[in-house]
Parts: sequence; structure tokens; C-alpha cells
Amino acid sequence: MATQLKSGITVTDNPLFSREADLGEPSALSSRHDSTVYPSVHDDEAPQSAFTIIEPPAQQSSVTTHILEPFPDDQFPDGGLRSWSVIAGSFFLLMSTYGLMNSTGVLQSYFATHQLSDYSTSVVGWIPGLFLFFGLGLSAQVGSMFDRYGPTGILTAGTICYVAGLLILAECRLYWHFLLTMGIVTGTGAALLSTVALAAVPHWFNQKVGMAMGTAMAGAGLGGVAFPLILRSAFTSLGYKWTIRLLALIVGILCVFGILLVRSRLPKGRSKSTINLRAFKDTRFTWLTLGTFSLELEVFAGIGLYPTYVVMQGFSTSTSVILLAVLNVFSTVGRLIAGRVADKYGRINTQAALIMLGVLAVFLIWLPFGGTLAGLYMFSIVFGLASGSFLSLAPACIGQISKASEVGGRFGACYSIVSIATLICIPIGGEMLQAVGSRAMVAYLGSVLIIALGMFVMARWACLSYRWRWQAKI
Repeated sequence: MATQLKSGITVTDNPLFSREADLGEPSALSSRHDSTVYPSVHDDEAPQSAFTIIEPPAQQSSVTTHILEPFPDDQFPDGGLRSWSVIAGSFFLLMSTYGLMNSTGVLQSYFATHQLSDYSTSVVGWIPGLFLFFGLGLSAQVGSMFDRYGPTGILTAGTICYVAGLLILAECRLYWHFLLTMGIVTGTGAALLSTVALAAVPHWFNQKVGMAMGTAMAGAGLGGVAFPLILRSAFTSLGYKWTIRLLALIVGILCVFGILLVRSRLPKGRSKSTINLRAFKDTRFTWLTLGTFSLELEVFAGIGLYPTYVVMQGFSTSTSVILLAVLNVFSTVGRLIAGRVADKYGRINTQAALIMLGVLAVFLIWLPFGGTLAGLYMFSIVFGLASGSFLSLAPACIGQISKASEVGGRFGACYSIVSIATLICIPIGGEMLQAVGSRAMVAYLGSVLIIALGMFVMARWACLSYRWRWQAKI
């Protein structure tokens, strides 16, 4: 039951519907029965039901799990056959979409040396950049649609768009052909598929959402391993057209599995999520968005230009593909480990620690030893382990400060901003490679990671109401 006090404070006596704060010490507003006390938003208005939760202002919140909805049946399964089938479906969808995004370096290198050999690296870079931009930039619209209408229709439309774009890509010869097909058509299909895959997971997991998100995102790492090796072999034996058609067949099969397995836990029409900027009033969300922007500015530039960088150091194209595959192998391992560590020690805590490891990998391995094969292999291993969390934990961090029914909308709002980073990251990096050299580009990417680290540290601080606690699980 909830009691309305004269001071405008609502007391919820049932701990099942109280906000959980795992900070290692009890809240000053908690009773001995773990009741939760929050200031009412409107002093003269009582809650509508006994299950109503009055949320505290964003700057006073230090939650480490989802904000519970004011419904008695809104509890997260955190396991079970249906939950894990959703994870499997998201795994397949992210393998087909993010896996190809992680392989854009191979495609860019092939385009630059074959169909588009008359264009510079930075100009060719706009093709995968546009693909990534549409793949993430439409997330705001797709996330809101998912919250309102569920996944099946969106995934079906995304699969048709994605596979059709790849089939048309096989026929491309001119620069604008590649921009339209891979950049816009395929990118739009990727947005429909990947946004639903990411938004569905936090509907089913709460306490174990880091582990669940890491497992689903491992599909992106596996795709980043498999697709470069498939493309490398098929380009030689099958030629360009049949290689792209084979790629379309593979992703089509993966997407069908995703359609069959991914389901939303909340009833259709229950969501109140809309596309607006009000989410950015929550300073925790704002800092996390800025941190994710910086992360993806570095990650996709690094992945997209890594094969080109390796070739510029005097190594063969085959070596560049193998190094990218090694990076993605350890990225997959990193995702699986990071999710479990994050659930135990805090998602933002784990993300910040792994960003620091990424910074060290760039400045202590890649920058001084990037011209040696041993140094490149070592960098691929260490940075792969660190960067595995960059993309998988970012949605988990956002999900833990969001209502379950608003997760899709918040993902969309975040990644509509982040998509700008993916649009410009490869062209900027490609221009730096040509204008100032590879070492300056590596130093630039490391500096962007330092900025990302600062943003996630600020997000952690905001979760603690700007009062620092080193041992807080955030």
C-alpha cells in the first residue's frame, strides 16, 4: 500500500515496487522495512493507485537497475526459455547487422582497390560511413515504433530492406550506386533490425542485463570474425557479384531466425515512449549519450580503417583481414566476460575500466609498435578484449536508468545522436591517414577514447548525485 503524507511524500510499503539502489549502504530515506520514500511530483495530487511510484529528480537518483513501472505484473524474468530465446534471436540479428558493420574495413579496402580505385580513401569512406549513419541514425524512430507496436513487423520489413539492398549492391559499378544501396537502403534495413535486437533484451533481464546484453552482442563479434574471412575467400574464388549474393543469403537466414525468436514482453500499446528530447533532462542519460558518441567515433573509425592502416605499414591484404578477425575474436570474448563482470561490479564502473584499458592499448602498443607484426597482433588481442564492452555495455548502461517501456525510445534518442559520429568517423580518419600520416591518426583515436572515459566518469558521478563514492556499484 502507498500512503500520502501531508508533506507531499508518498511511502510505498511493499519493497517489491521500491526502487533498488545497490550502493553498499542504506538510503537515508529508507525505513527499516526497506520502504522507499520519494518527494511527490505534485504536492496536491495523490497517486492514482497503490502501485504508483513517484520518481525522484534525475540528479538525485543513484539507481543501478531498471526503474520499475507502476504495474503490479511488471517484473523481469531474468532467465527462462522465453528470455533466452530472445537473446538467441538478438544474437542472430546483431551478427547480421553489427557483424557487417565490424567488417566494413574489408569492403572499403576492396572498393578502393577495384570498382572505386579512382577515388581517395576518405571519399570511399563515405560509403561505409553512410551505412553506419543510417544503421544508427534511424534508431529514434525505430525504437519508438518497437515500444508501441512490438518487434515482428519491424523485423520483417528490416529483413526485406537489408537483403534487397545487398542484392542490389552486387550490381553496383558507380560511386553513387554504392552510396544509395549500401549507404541508404542497406543502412535502413540494419537500423530496423539492430535497434529491435538491442531494445528487446532489457525487456526480459534486469539484474542480469549486462550478461544478457554481452551474450547478444557476442553475435556482432562473431559476425565480425566470420564475414571478413568469408569475404576474403569468396572474393578470390567467386568474384564480387556472387560474393555479395552469398552474403545476402547468409544474413537473410540469420534474420529469419531473429524474426522467429525475438518477442516483446510488454503488451502492445502499453508504451508511452515518444520521440522527443525530454530524455536529455536526465543528466545521467546525457553523459552516457556523449560517452557513447565518443566511443563509436573511435571504434568504427578504428575498425573501418584498420585493414587500410595495416596495408600502409607494408603488410599484405590477407594479413590485414586476419588481424581484423583476431580483433573481433577477442572482442567477442570481451563481450561475454564484460557483461558478467558488469552485473557484479556495476555496468558504468566496468565500462570506464575497460575504456581505460583501451586507452593503454592505443598509446602503449599501437602507437609505438604499430609498424611491427607482433605489435599489431598484441594490439588486436588487447584492444579486442577492451572494445568488446564498448558497444555491448553502452545499451546496458542506458537501460538501467530507464523505464522498461521507454528503453526503445531512449536507445533511439541516444543513437540518433551517436549516428553522427559513425557518419564522419571514417572520412575524418581516412583524411588524417593521407594528410598527416598513420601515427597522428592513432594518437587522435586514443585522444577520443580519453574523452569517452571522461564522459562515463561524469555519468557515474551524476548517478551518485555528484557525491563521489569509490565503492558504489553503478
